[in-house]
Amino acid sequence: MLSPIRCQFVYCFVVLIFSAAAHADCDRPELANQSKDEATIQRLERAWAIAHMTGDVEFEACLLSPDFTEIRSDGNVNSLADELALAAKHKGQKADITGLKPPIVHLHGDVAVAYGSSDWTAPDGKIHKFFFADYYVWENGAWHAYFGQQTVAVDRG
Repeated sequence: MLSPIRCQFVYCFVVLIFSAAAHADCDRPELANQSKDEATIQRLERAWAIAHMTGDVEFEACLLSPDFTEIRSDGNVNSLADELALAAKHKGQKADITGLKPPIVHLHGDVAVAYGSSDWTAPDGKIHKFFFADYYVWENGAWHAYFGQQTVAVDRG
């Protein structure tokens, strides 16, 4: 349970995040020249991963829809504010893109899904494999991610 002071801090932080999102500069090279094709979705997925790793909240605010929802690998369901807060924790960090693999993309009209796997190294050095699926919708000439899901791979060994 959060104390009243912590609740106020969290509330202020979320308000600041949404203020930044409302004023985000969405005229960015990563978001330019979008098409309804696999290459565009793969480019957006890569840019999103890098933005998350480096705390680029403004980019995420432009790419993700206002009603963005994600089911995290721990079972928690996050909103756009949660995703932006997670990214903000990485502000100024360097992106390690050595393990980024292009996702598989399926297009169906104005909807696309990108899915694949990624590895995450825990502080103890153990590598964990995750599967992900990110869903996009084509609106006003651009793709916006509206749903994501992460699943931890189970070691069956």
